[in-house]
Amino acid sequence: MGKRICLVHYSSSPGGIEVLMPEIIRMLPDTVFSVFVIRPPEKEKINVYAGSSAVVKYGSLNNFMAAWRLWRFGRSNRKAVFHGFNTGPFFLLVLRLAGVGKLAYSVRGTLHYNTRFQKFLRSAIWNLAITRRSRFIANSAYSRDVFVRYLPRVNSQIRVIYNPVYSDRIRVPAAASAREGLNIIYVGRLTEGKNLFRWIDIASDIHKLREDARFNLFGDGPLRNRLIEYSRAAAMEDCLFFRGYVRDLAEIYKGASLLLFLSEYESFGNVVVESILCGTPVLVADIPSMREIFGNFPEFILPAGDHTAEAILEKIDKPDELHRLTREAAKEFVARFSIDQHIRGLQEVYDSLD
Repeated sequence: MGKRICLVHYSSSPGGIEVLMPEIIRMLPDTVFSVFVIRPPEKEKINVYAGSSAVVKYGSLNNFMAAWRLWRFGRSNRKAVFHGFNTGPFFLLVLRLAGVGKLAYSVRGTLHYNTRFQKFLRSAIWNLAITRRSRFIANSAYSRDVFVRYLPRVNSQIRVIYNPVYSDRIRVPAAASAREGLNIIYVGRLTEGKNLFRWIDIASDIHKLREDARFNLFGDGPLRNRLIEYSRAAAMEDCLFFRGYVRDLAEIYKGASLLLFLSEYESFGNVVVESILCGTPVLVADIPSMREIFGNFPEFILPAGDHTAEAILEKIDKPDELHRLTREAAKEFVARFSIDQHIRGLQEVYDSLD
């Protein structure tokens, strides 16, 4: 029997973390995987484990019941290597109390508390949950630095392993695809922090200057209905469309003129790298994670201010330059954000726990 790995994460609905799980399982065929998902699958929602060979257990909507089931799962698999993904210190402590000694934890976010009391309480639980053998993985240098400032004792135990985005469904095209009109897209969760109301405002400003512009938002989330109403109030229903979740995004990227990504904060940003790898230019907000991704290509970062629509159109009006930069960035991203580099990094972390 190969190495035993137990993956623990929050939801089985598609998201940046969740869609990675089947990929990890597929890329490590000699490893025996078990999975615990804190929340039960949502009815009529896509489950990322559909069709997977992995054994999957589910927790509960009630935190204490979820913790009890996780404790039982941890207890019965305590000899395995456990890898938690952004579940927070409480559930990590549950695993420690279950006797799990080989723990890795992926930090994939930057908001670790909202109040001083939360900071104090969560820091205390973290310090109870981790040991010198614990390993931490950050999906960007920015995530690492934020987490180390929050919890300095993990400094020597944390490693940056970039999210993998170059896979079988994302391929660098040999040449730029022909695109009709101006098709600007957003891909991701429809949730707070993504600056989507501002996105619609900018779309409206662009449409006033370019009547051929069309706007498509791919993804789902709690803000969907509010965003639809906001779009209607802005009289954008004839040119702005909510397309929902799409499993295979390669054709979506390739058919777009531009991915516009204005998130207020991100620990990484898979979709912007995916878009570049599909040959579609991106323009992004000036935030730390985007500066890290586009360190050698600052032309993709929008200046802050009230003239975002004009800045976007100015760049779009130079398509040859924008596509040249996209091809150059893709050459770098193929290696820097490959699935191979991610799997190698995970294997090294797992091996260090044995």
